[in-house]
Amino acid sequence: MKITKEIKLALLGILSIVLFVFGFNYLKGSGMFSSGRTIKVEYDNVQGLTPSSYVQLQGLNVGNVKSISLSTAHPGKIVAELLVNKNVFIPADSKARIVSLDLLGTKAISIIKGNSTNNIAPNQLLAGDIELGTIDVLGAAATPAIDKVKTTLSTLDTTIRNINGILDVKTQENLKNTIANLNNTMKDFSQFAKEINDQRAKITSLLDNLNSFTANLDKNNQTITHVLTNAETTTANLSKLNFESTLNELKETLNSLQTTLDKVNHGTGSVAMLMNDDKLYKNLKNTLATANNLLYDFKARPSRYINVAIFGRKNKNDCPPQNAPNANE
Repeated sequence: MKITKEIKLALLGILSIVLFVFGFNYLKGSGMFSSGRTIKVEYDNVQGLTPSSYVQLQGLNVGNVKSISLSTAHPGKIVAELLVNKNVFIPADSKARIVSLDLLGTKAISIIKGNSTNNIAPNQLLAGDIELGTIDVLGAAATPAIDKVKTTLSTLDTTIRNINGILDVKTQENLKNTIANLNNTMKDFSQFAKEINDQRAKITSLLDNLNSFTANLDKNNQTITHVLTNAETTTANLSKLNFESTLNELKETLNSLQTTLDKVNHGTGSVAMLMNDDKLYKNLKNTLATANNLLYDFKARPSRYINVAIFGRKNKNDCPPQNAPNANE
């Protein structure tokens, strides 16, 4: 029997329709020959869930959403029929939670396993649950922040109004003058900093000299200590000398000299006579030479004139006095 072209075209069309229907159902997640069980879930809001959405168990696709419709038994509810593989064990007290698979908001149903040991029965009604998506979580978290921002802006607006009320024209002018003075002060400070920067080389040289001086002091520390020790010893020795009698003698000498000067000022005395009498001048010259010899001998041998008692004994020096150099000139 010969098959005509028309029959071939008809068979090809029927096969195309069958393949289209099978492919459409396959893309929806329900094969024409797939075996499974139907589970019903009630929701208050399906959050954009659509038929053919995935049904997952612990992240594994175990079925798909068969249909979504309004509940006739419970008005206000939405019933989603799930077609789940019958070979998968699902506890009877499990929950069907609507979750987001990605940031774009693609919805799916995740089966949250319960603790029951009984497998879910066909057409059993599961409790529905909804998980907030990323955008929903961000929106929920942003709502309090937005409220705080609104409150802050309102407070800031009130504060600005109060400031505007406080800052009258005179206060604003004073504030401008203060800012201008502060600007001038900053300019002066900048100029001062520039001058210091210009003197940096001199300051560095001064610091180097100071460091060198400190280093020299550190190197000569022992010498300085020795000098101070000698000075302390000398001061201690001087403190032991009897200067009181010497000072008294010096005071008497000064008093005598003052008396003599008074006589000279009044035109009487030896000095006045010295100015007119050559003999008196010569006698005075001889006296001064003798005094010079006495002072020289006192300076050369002070122990001859100042007696220091050591263990109740006095040192004696019977040597004749020494004449000063050039005493006869």
